[in-house]
Amino acid sequence: MALRRASSHRFLLENRRNPMSNSASPAVGRKLSWVTKLTYALLPLSFTMTTMVMTWQMIYYTQPLAISIGIVTTMLAVGKAIGGFITPVWGYISDRMYSTAFGRKVGRRKGTLLIAAPLNLIFYVLLWVPNMPVWFYLLINIIYYGVYPGINTVVYSLPSEMTDDSKDRAQLVAVQQIGGGVGGFALSMFNAYLFKIWGADSWEPYFKIAMIYAVLGTVLLVIGALCIKERPYDETTDISSADKGAAEKVGFFGRLVSVFWNFLSVLRIKTFRNYLGIFLSQMTFRTVRGQINAYFIMFVLLLTPAEVSLSTGFSFLFGMVCVVIWATLITKLGGMRAYRLGSWFTIVLFVGIFILGLTHGSMPKATVTLVFTILITLFTLGNSGIVNAQTYVQSFVPDVDELVTGKRREGQYAGIQSTLEVIVNTVVTILVGVILQAVGFQSGADVTTQSPLVVNVLLYMYCGTVVVLAFVGILLTYRMHLNEKTHDILVAESVRLRNGGSMDDVTEETRKVVEDLAGIPYEKCWGHNNVINVSNKA
Repeated sequence: MALRRASSHRFLLENRRNPMSNSASPAVGRKLSWVTKLTYALLPLSFTMTTMVMTWQMIYYTQPLAISIGIVTTMLAVGKAIGGFITPVWGYISDRMYSTAFGRKVGRRKGTLLIAAPLNLIFYVLLWVPNMPVWFYLLINIIYYGVYPGINTVVYSLPSEMTDDSKDRAQLVAVQQIGGGVGGFALSMFNAYLFKIWGADSWEPYFKIAMIYAVLGTVLLVIGALCIKERPYDETTDISSADKGAAEKVGFFGRLVSVFWNFLSVLRIKTFRNYLGIFLSQMTFRTVRGQINAYFIMFVLLLTPAEVSLSTGFSFLFGMVCVVIWATLITKLGGMRAYRLGSWFTIVLFVGIFILGLTHGSMPKATVTLVFTILITLFTLGNSGIVNAQTYVQSFVPDVDELVTGKRREGQYAGIQSTLEVIVNTVVTILVGVILQAVGFQSGADVTTQSPLVVNVLLYMYCGTVVVLAFVGILLTYRMHLNEKTHDILVAESVRLRNGGSMDDVTEETRKVVEDLAGIPYEKCWGHNNVINVSNKA
C-alpha cells in the first residue's frame, strides 16, 4: 500500500516537473512567473468600469437626468437580476469554447474574454448616453448586466484554470483582491479630483469620466486576456463530447436543458455542497452587515458616518497589507485553518462591538468613535482572511469536479457563485427591509427618535448575524476534507486517468479520498454518471 501511494505521489510530481508531458498542460504543469501573475492583476483592475457603474450610475440617472428614484431602482434591480441568472450561461459557454474553431485557436477563456470585452465596451458606453427615454436605459441596463458576466465569470475561474500549484493559486487570489482594491481606491480618488475640476451638476462630467474608464478598462482587459495561461484543448477540456453523449449534436432546447441541469447537478458533489454552506454563511453575514452599517452607526451608536469615515482610508491601506498576510498564511495553514482563524478573529471583534453598543451611553462620544473605528478597521483583517480563504478553497472545487466528470469546468463554478451572490444580495436586501418595517423603523426620523425595539433589533442583527454565521462557517470547515494532502492525491489520480490509466488499478487510499470528496462511489466517477449530461445512463 505504501509503495503504491508513493508511486501515485511520484507520478504527480514528475508531471509537474515536466510541463511538456502529454498528461499536463504547459499552463498547469509549471510554476507561474510573477509576470503572469501581475498581468492577471490587470483583469480585476479593469473592474473600475463596473465600480463606476455601481458607485455613480444611480446618482447620474436621478440627478443630472432627473429620472425618478423609483424607476431607477426598479430598472437597476431588473438588470442585475437578469444578469445574475445569465451568468451560468457564460460559464457554460466559456467551458465549451473549445468546441469552436475560434476557441481552439485562441483559447477557451481568452476567447470568451475577447468576445465579451467589445460587447461590454459598447453597452457600457450606452449606459451613459444622456437624455434618452427611460425604456432605452432599461433595455441597455438589461443587456449590459447580461454581457458583463462574460468577463467576471472568466476572471474568477482563472486561479483554478491557470495552475494546479497551491501556492500559485493563493498568490493569484491575493493578486485578484489587490487588483480590485487598488482599482476601486484609485477610482474614488481620481473621481474626486475630476469632479472638483469639472463639477457634478450636469451630465457632461459623468459622461466624460465614464468614457475615460471605458477606454482604460477595456485596454487593461484586453492586455490581461492576451497574457493569461490556460489549459489546452484535450480530452478533459472538450466538454462538448460529454454534452452530446450518443447524439450527433445538441439542439437549442437541449442546450437550455443542459444549462439548467449543470447548474443543479453540481449539488451531487459532496465537496461543493460543503463549500456552498461555507460560502453562503460568510456571504450572508457580510451582506447583512454592509446593508445596515450606516443604520447601526447612526441609530445604535448615535454617531454620524462622517465621524467614523477616517477608517475608510486606513481600511484600504490596511486591507492591502492584510491580503498579503493572508496569502502567506494560507500557503502555510491551508484554506480551512486560515478560514477558521479569520472567523474567530471576526467573532471576537463583533462581540466587542456588541458590548460597545450596550455601553456606549456611559462613554464620551469621542471614545465611542475611537473604539468603533479601531474595531471596524481591525475587522478588515478578519474579513480579508475569510474572503481570501473562501476564494482559495473555491479554486480547488473544480479539481474534485474533474475526477467526477472527467472534464474541467472552472467556468461552471464561477458562474454559479456569481449567481448566488446576486440571489443573496437580493434576499438580504428584502429581508432587512421587511424586518425593519415590521419593528417600526421610521424613515427620515431623527437619530434619537427610533424606538428602543428598533435600536435593539439593529444591534442584534448587526452583531448577532456576524457572530452566529461566522461560527456556523467554522463548524462547516470541519466537514470540508479538501486540503493539500487530499488535493495532491486527487490531482495525481486525474493525471493517471487522463493518461489512459485504468480505474481498476486505483489504490485503496485514493479510492477513499475520492469517494469522501466526491460523495459518490469511485466506479461512478470519471464521467460514469449524468452530472454533465442528464441523458447519460453510464
